[in-house]
Amino acid sequence: SIFFAEGKVYAEELNNEQYDLTASIGNICEYIGKFQTNEEGEKNFCSYMPYIASSFDIALLNGFSFSPQIGASFPISGREESIKRMNLFLLANAKYKPNFMTMTAGIGLYFTRIWGPGGESVLNNGTGTDSFPLPKEPVYTRNLIINLGLGANFTKEISAELYTYIFNTTESEDRAFSIGLSATYHFGEIL
Repeated sequence: SIFFAEGKVYAEELNNEQYDLTASIGNICEYIGKFQTNEEGEKNFCSYMPYIASSFDIALLNGFSFSPQIGASFPISGREESIKRMNLFLLANAKYKPNFMTMTAGIGLYFTRIWGPGGESVLNNGTGTDSFPLPKEPVYTRNLIINLGLGANFTKEISAELYTYIFNTTESEDRAFSIGLSATYHFGEIL
């Protein structure tokens, strides 16, 4: 019963704040199972794509808050070392924090920038090889995504979150899922 009493006091502490500025660092595993990674036909699972993000949680009522978030991944190379890519995401999230756990749902925009030296790359296509163009000028894509997540506060200042980003929600054949895992520092009411 002491655990539950302490948990209730801690939840009230968290819910009494009117807003919370956060800074996060994490990794995004993009488009799980969508890309072939070798000649044997294996699909991708989790790639290394570190990112930073920040949100500003505005308390509404009864543990709910509005939480706009902005984040960007660091430029990285994929299978083709000469091609770089990075992402920017802008999310409008709603959060529900009944206790030390936080549930998140939102919608947002996910931008990807790809650039490289130009030219062609010869890749296996399953029955032989094909030439694929490499970008010379930067190429940009944008997607409307749905964001669902679950977080846990370890202290008043430190939490961890697990998110899934759902791409192409209306097209089942093209639908893709990415997963983000982050550690977050909560500055609290500093403004």
